[in-house]
Formats: sequence, structure tokens, C-alpha cells
Amino acid sequence: MKKFFASVFISLFISTFASAQIVTPIKWTWKAEPVAKGEYKLIFTAKIDAKWHTYSQFIGEGGPIPTSVTYDASNKDFQLQGKATEAGGKMHDEHDPVFDMQLKYFDEALTITQKIKVLRDTKLKGTLEFMACDDHQCLPPDQNEFEFDLKAN
Repeated sequence: MKKFFASVFISLFISTFASAQIVTPIKWTWKAEPVAKGEYKLIFTAKIDAKWHTYSQFIGEGGPIPTSVTYDASNKDFQLQGKATEAGGKMHDEHDPVFDMQLKYFDEALTITQKIKVLRDTKLKGTLEFMACDDHQCLPPDQNEFEFDLKAN
């Protein structure tokens, strides 16, 4: 009889964890488009599931985690050209009562673009950090590592 209850318990335990799903409402892709000799436009694109959103890169302190792109600081073979820009599917810029501040966020899609100049052939690595929220919850901040193989000539 003990074996029966043990096997039932194990079956329930396994089925509970097997049915748990990881929620990933935002999927990122990235690419480097050459614009001139040794110059690229880095494009990071988020596809955002319905009813979810992610925040702008440009949020003041005291609010949610802003979307950010961080490049390997030890890599001296490239230079940023200006500031990153962002555009998206549906952009909202409104007062948020939870954070009691003006917040900019995106539904459907977000595209971040950064121009760079490559000084020497390099593998440019970095991290993309973002936060996904819906009307009821925010998921913990998530990070994606990226890498570009870029040529100076």
C-alpha cells in the first residue's frame, strides 16, 4: 500500500512540474546592417505578445526596469555614433498611477537602433535587458546575450 501512495505522489509531483510553462511574452531578434565602410546600424527588434508590454529605454529613476542595451566595455574596437533610438507598434506615454510617474512603454513591437563605427574587425558582445508586464503582473527582468561579427572594411 505504501508503494501505491508513493507512486501516486511521484506521479502528481512530476505532472505538476511537467505542466508548468515558462512565460516568454517578448521575443527578441537582432541584426547588423552595413550603412558605410566600417559603419553599421545595429537593430534590436522585440515581438510582444498581445496584452503585454515592455518599457522604453528612457525612463526616470524610481520606475520599472527600462529596456537597455549594454555593450562589452572592454571592447575598444568600436565607437557608438550618437544615442540609440526606439520606435514601436503601439507606443504609450502616460502617467502610471502605480509608479506615480510618466512612463513610456510599447505594445506589439519595439525596435531599438544604434549606429556604430568599427575601428578593427571585432566580435561585439553585449546584453539586452528588458521587463515584460501585462495589466495584472510584471515578470522579473530578463536578459538576452547577443554577438555581432563586424568588419572594419
